[in-house]
Formats: sequence, structure tokens, C-alpha cells
Amino acid sequence: MASGPRSRLKTGMAKVRIAAGLAVAAPLMTFIVLLLTRNGIVSLDLGLDLLTLKIASTLTWAALGYATASLVLSLPQFNRLGLISIAILIFCAGVSAAFFFQSRAIAVAGPLDVSTDLTEPPAVPGAAGAPVACPGVQAVMTQVAPAKATDALQAAGFSVTESQLFRSRGVRDGFWFGMGHEAVVRIRPDRTDVRVVARYDHTDGGATCKVAAKLVAALQAAP
Repeated sequence: MASGPRSRLKTGMAKVRIAAGLAVAAPLMTFIVLLLTRNGIVSLDLGLDLLTLKIASTLTWAALGYATASLVLSLPQFNRLGLISIAILIFCAGVSAAFFFQSRAIAVAGPLDVSTDLTEPPAVPGAAGAPVACPGVQAVMTQVAPAKATDALQAAGFSVTESQLFRSRGVRDGFWFGMGHEAVVRIRPDRTDVRVVARYDHTDGGATCKVAAKLVAALQAAP
């Protein structure tokens, strides 16, 4: 008779281990794909759209379903398996929610080339087409010192690649799948304009405008 409870406990522990493995599978897969994409081994469309937002996201829901079933099956051994089953279920629910909301956010189409001056935008090498404005992101109506422009670029996460009397330029390698940007700060006697161009062709949930806003805020905050 003693072997019955031990056998059920052993089976329950096996299910808990499987649930735990599934719980970390999607985040681990995403991290590996992120590294592969950042290093150019897989394309952004393949790494982000297919492997992450489709396959890994589907895996999170499978993990959540298995964790739920594992909790139900662990009820007879709740004293030993209940708390860990609940913890795994909560973790899976959090991961699934994160994937769900992130996939919806990144699917929002935002401008990939933005500027505070649409009439005569700062020149960015390789930028094709005309930039657009970002809501609430405006030129700094003063002549910013060149040193402050470079400081602002660095504060916004850019590595400065060019620093001249009336122009500073920088690049920003985004951590998430290498979705980086290039920015130019143009300084004139009565105003300072910025232009930020995405170095990718993919919806980004408005990330380019957020980067531009951060750069303008850094310029305004420069002492």
C-alpha cells in the first residue's frame, strides 16, 4: 500500500518538473533568438516575428495550460506539490501576459524616420524618404553648445560618431533584436533640431519617436 502514495508523488513531481521546464522554455528561446538576431545570424523578421512572437509565444500558452493541469493533478499531494505548482502557474501566467502585451505593442506601426524640422530636416547618410514629426517632440529653441549636444546623445543611449561645431551624430544599438537608431543633432543660432532614423524596417510600437523624445529631453536638460 505504501508504494501507491510514493508512486503518485513521484508521478506528480515529474509533472511539476515538466511544467517548470516549459515555464522557462519560451524566455530561454527568446534570449537565444535575440542573441542570434543581434549578431546577424538570423534576420529580424525570422527572429522576432516567427521564432519569438509566434513560436515562443505559442509555447508560453502551452506552458500555462500544462501548469494549470499540473496544479489540478497535484491537489491530492497539495502539501508537498501545491505551493511549487502554484508558483509555476503564476510564473507561466506572467510570461504569457508579457508575450501577449509585447506582441500587441510592437505590432503598432510608428514612424521610422522622425525630425523636429520637416522643412529642412538634418541630413542623415543613407536615410531615404522624408521624415515625419512626432507628437509633442519639438526643436529646442536655443543654440545648444556642441559639448552639450554630445552629452545629450550619450544620455539618450547613443555612441557619438561625429562631433562638430554645428552638428553631432551618434548611433544606438538597441538591445532588443538589434533594433538600433541613428541620430543627428543640428545646431543653429536660434534653434537646435534633431533627426532620428531607425536602422531597421519593422514596426516598433513607436520606439523611434520615444528615442527622439528622450534625445530632445536630454538636450533641454543639458546645463
